[in-house]
Amino acid sequence: MMDEKNDPYLIEACIKKDLAAWSILVKKYSGLIYTSIENRLKKYGLDASIHDIEDIRQNIFSDIWKNGKLSHITNRDDISYWIAILSGNAAVEHFRSSQARQSRNTIPLSHKIDEKELNEIFPSDIPGPNDELARAETQERIELAIESLPASEKLMIKLYLIHNKKYHEIAEFLSVPKGTVSSYIKRAKEKLKEALKDN
Repeated sequence: MMDEKNDPYLIEACIKKDLAAWSILVKKYSGLIYTSIENRLKKYGLDASIHDIEDIRQNIFSDIWKNGKLSHITNRDDISYWIAILSGNAAVEHFRSSQARQSRNTIPLSHKIDEKELNEIFPSDIPGPNDELARAETQERIELAIESLPASEKLMIKLYLIHNKKYHEIAEFLSVPKGTVSSYIKRAKEKLKEALKDN
């Protein structure tokens, strides 16, 4: 009979591809993984559906099993912390990927970016969105300009403009220095301004 509380035993058995041990490990940590994913996203005000969280959880288990990640754990007495960190990081990566895949037609950018930011990004000679047609054109131009940015700049500018995150929140979420966030967003704004001016 396997001891469900004995992490070192379970880990060793799972590394050897013991399916019974793996089943116990999945059952034991499934809830923690789900909660860790949900909490990491909620902490930064980012929403994920139950379906998304379940997909992330399944991907985590698949990654651990296929890539033998358990063999890299040094402290096997209690892997709760390792599981929580792994799950939080997977949530961030899922968010990165979903932002990259997101269709521009599903992002009402012109409704989410406040007037101050629009004025900062738009060249002064471009009229503001004063009517429905202008708003639609504004949205399309901003979306196209943002999608043309490099991946890192695109993600940070979306977190900043669309999700209204502060620099320190973005830095903490992406595990990068605050100065890096500031530089990327400044560069992204300059590129957006140039792109919108050229259109």
